[in-house]
Amino acid sequence: MPEPESRYVSLSLGKAGVRVLVPLLDKEYGPSGVHVATVTVAGAVAPGTAFDPDDIAERYWRLHTQPRQRWEREVVHGGSAAATPDAAGDRP
Repeated sequence: MPEPESRYVSLSLGKAGVRVLVPLLDKEYGPSGVHVATVTVAGAVAPGTAFDPDDIAERYWRLHTQPRQRWEREVVHGGSAAATPDAAGDRP
C-alpha cells in the first residue's frame, strides 16, 4: 500500500506507522551500520505476475547489498523489477 486509502483505514495507519519508524530507527542505529528500510509491494503477490515473489526478493537483495553511501530507506515495488536501477545484475 504505497498511499493511504480511506477504505483500508487500519492498514493505512499501520503502514504510516512503519514509514515513521524507519527514519527514527535509521537515526538511532544507522550510525552503527544498521541499514533500516522498507519494501512496499503495490499489488497482490503471486508467481508469474508483475508481483512475482522472486522479483520482490530482488528488491530485498538489492537493499542488502547496497553500499552504505547509497542506502535507500524505502523501495516501492510497483510491478516491474527491471524499472529500478541496479535491480538486476548486482547479485553474486
